[in-house]
Amino acid sequence: MAGLYAIIGEQNSDRIVKAAERLKFFPNEQIDIFSERHISIAWVSQDPPLLFAPAYHPETGVRIFTSGRVAWDEPDWQRAEKMSHLKGGLSNRLILDRYLQGDISAIERHNGSAIVLVWNPRSQRLHCLSDHFGGHPLFLYSPEKVEGCVISTFADAIASDAEVRTTPDHVSMAEFLKEWQATPPHTYYNEIKYAGAAKHLCWDLANTTYSESEYWKPHQDGYFDNLQDTVNLLADTLSNAIRIRTLPRLGKTATFISGGMDSRLLVFAAADPSTMVGVNLYDVPNRESGLSQKLCESAGVEYIGFARDKDYYPRWMKKGVSVSGAMWSLEDNHFIGTHELLQQIGVSTVLSACSADMLFKGEILDKEFVKLFGKSLPFFRYKSQRVESFLPYPEYQSPPFPPAFKAQMKQRFANYFEGVPTRLRSDSDRLKVENKRIRPLCYVPASSGQTMYRAFAYDDFFADRAIADLYSRIPAKWKINRLLWGKVVAKICGQDILDANYGWRPGASTIEKFLVFSRDWFRRRLGEISTVGNQGLATDGSWPNLGWYIQNSPTLKQTWEEAPLEDRQLLAELWGSDPWQISLNQWAKSPNDFFRFMTLLNYWDMRD
Repeated sequence: MAGLYAIIGEQNSDRIVKAAERLKFFPNEQIDIFSERHISIAWVSQDPPLLFAPAYHPETGVRIFTSGRVAWDEPDWQRAEKMSHLKGGLSNRLILDRYLQGDISAIERHNGSAIVLVWNPRSQRLHCLSDHFGGHPLFLYSPEKVEGCVISTFADAIASDAEVRTTPDHVSMAEFLKEWQATPPHTYYNEIKYAGAAKHLCWDLANTTYSESEYWKPHQDGYFDNLQDTVNLLADTLSNAIRIRTLPRLGKTATFISGGMDSRLLVFAAADPSTMVGVNLYDVPNRESGLSQKLCESAGVEYIGFARDKDYYPRWMKKGVSVSGAMWSLEDNHFIGTHELLQQIGVSTVLSACSADMLFKGEILDKEFVKLFGKSLPFFRYKSQRVESFLPYPEYQSPPFPPAFKAQMKQRFANYFEGVPTRLRSDSDRLKVENKRIRPLCYVPASSGQTMYRAFAYDDFFADRAIADLYSRIPAKWKINRLLWGKVVAKICGQDILDANYGWRPGASTIEKFLVFSRDWFRRRLGEISTVGNQGLATDGSWPNLGWYIQNSPTLKQTWEEAPLEDRQLLAELWGSDPWQISLNQWAKSPNDFFRFMTLLNYWDMRD
């Protein structure tokens, strides 16, 4: 899908048409525009319109627009086909039917990572619902003013509106360089803010008022205390969430498969494996691609190997920032280059398991490696002190604050984490920190980010309402070292195919993991484990050696050397020192930082 754009104010057909075009990133996207006095809404999507187009009730005039997907089981879809009194896509007919039966409260906890807009002309109210985890992006311009308010799934689309006035938020850009993300609700524009996770927003045009409420909060009902019961419950819930998102009526489904534990869930739990393909990205065939193919074959799913060429990431930089709005680093721009392939093979649904790290594996909890004789083991233990960071990955060492923005950045961080514990004495303390770091998910680096929702007919099974309820009750002690997650994956997928990241079976005990780690350490020392090595572009995993690009890509070199003086000066101010004083060979040793530089340089060039 691509997104939504809504304007409250005098009807202006030309304005809403132009807004819709700004949400269109690929030729196969469709546009549906509704406009009447004081309200205009554009829907742009790659989703099949028969299933997901806006819906309308002729008798009351109520309309439903959805960006993203709300999931339903097959009996629901069949019921929607019989709703002849409603017009439009089947999914939105079901939402509309629930709204007409029970008002807005009946649809607040919608089942998916989707933004739902409800326009009721009788009450003159526009309702907007975000998803539980804030995975689907949603931004607001002047919401309290009502007249002149703009609502959209893309901040840049708002900023490019000729009727909107914005100024750049350089603090957010500095945060992106330091923390890999801005502090919610801020964007790269001072006047445009993120709306919030699990929010119900309401504009009453008759009384010119705006209100908002939070319809769901996690960790309100205590925590589970039986590990095996929770394994069974989470496995069943995940399987069902994947099943209803891979029903045959939804067409051919693609997932990006790797040899790790997460993506294999999708191929083993698919409703119909014959309608799914697993796409594995690599530079050269390696152990990871071999395990990915083995997983697909074991699950009865078609495997497609996608070989990246030597200019893959640099070539897709411009498109990457145009779709992400540069709120997602180009180092994670893995999938846009597969768009043409997925269109050619007739894919109508794209799924990934990117959110597993944040929701169930404790990736951004405060922890440190367990060490033995000074060497880090592949195990973690929790820290007792919160790190003053969003912690994009464990033991992240963030660069210093840039002097020009230090005070503002620290104040924003303090405001955002106000009331969140700094001393971590309990599961409750740790989960409060985790929840603050990962909600909204659309801000979290290295996950699906905002790009997938704009580039593909994308769905996130982790956004399932039942999964949100389980997330809310899982203690932190079961997240560290993938204790719970490994057992869940083993239950759904079996233990025959090893985890490519570590070499052990899903659900392996701590003793087994230690023995595998020790064995492979000795085998590597003896040269008994063949590897691709990281001297060139290719690695032994799914992702490339980004440092190789920095040293060898003419595209990166040209962008770096030809950056305008004003962009160089701004980047130096945002970073805290002049990055051009360091050679590209040196930056190749810190490729993540360099790719964030390239993200902003390409973004500024595109926005000029």
